[in-house]
Amino acid sequence: MMKYILYLLSVAWLTLGQNFTNPVIYEDFADNDIFLGPNNVYYFSASSMHYSPGAPILESYDLVNWQLIGHSVPMLNFGSNYNMSGGYAYNEGIWASTLRHRTSNNQWYWIGCVNFWTTYVYTAPNVTGPWTESSSFNPCFYDCGLLIDDNDTMYVAYGSNNVSVAQLSSDGLSIVKTENVFGYPSECTGIEGNRMYKINGTYYILDDCPSESYTIIWKSSSPFGPYTNKVLTHSVEAPIPDGGTATQGSLIETQNGDWYFMSFSWAYPLGRMPILAPITWYVLFSDPLL
Repeated sequence: MMKYILYLLSVAWLTLGQNFTNPVIYEDFADNDIFLGPNNVYYFSASSMHYSPGAPILESYDLVNWQLIGHSVPMLNFGSNYNMSGGYAYNEGIWASTLRHRTSNNQWYWIGCVNFWTTYVYTAPNVTGPWTESSSFNPCFYDCGLLIDDNDTMYVAYGSNNVSVAQLSSDGLSIVKTENVFGYPSECTGIEGNRMYKINGTYYILDDCPSESYTIIWKSSSPFGPYTNKVLTHSVEAPIPDGGTATQGSLIETQNGDWYFMSFSWAYPLGRMPILAPITWYVLFSDPLL
């Protein structure tokens, strides 16, 4: 009887043939959504709140050295408050969102809920743009994660406390259907930061419990469930002086089949700085995670 459990190592480690020290980016790039894209390049999409342009994009060839290459949202024109007219948008705007490249039409998709009421889809023929607002709709895809399935169907996991999965239309610009798939587990008083993956034919949703410092991973044979969950990490000490515990991030598989977890640590007044750790899947008991 075997199962997989995960150990998260949160200090400086060897990755891809080089040593590195956390934080790998000494800046405020929160709520990362990271994936291995075309030409074996890693792409990193982050929150930007009320700042314009929004949704910064970074690229890397090794998960350690990152370069800012653009923004998915050229201008935050979602209301007069973003121009300091009729109010202000401080701490509003772009929170945890998602970025992916779609091979079938060679398009880049950014999806996010702005101000917690409307979901926007931006697309581009190249990761550096030009980015165009292509669609907007409800409901709000709060803290969303995009998965492009093997058959090119696009799914988005989203929600706070009650997590749903939406299937998008063939062009990715509207909703075909959406279903609630789970609520927060007994360990938590709330969950957020959803990221969706498909690994070896199984669907996974990664999220976290910010109040209790848990990272939870859910799995199912269908994108719409039913899902079962395991604790991925709990109260992992951050490798940053006076930094908060590692929370909310992305699972990344390298081109060599190695796995990493990029989370962030909130270290006032520097912000939420990305921290990277390798993860190892150990076979121990029944019910394999992967």
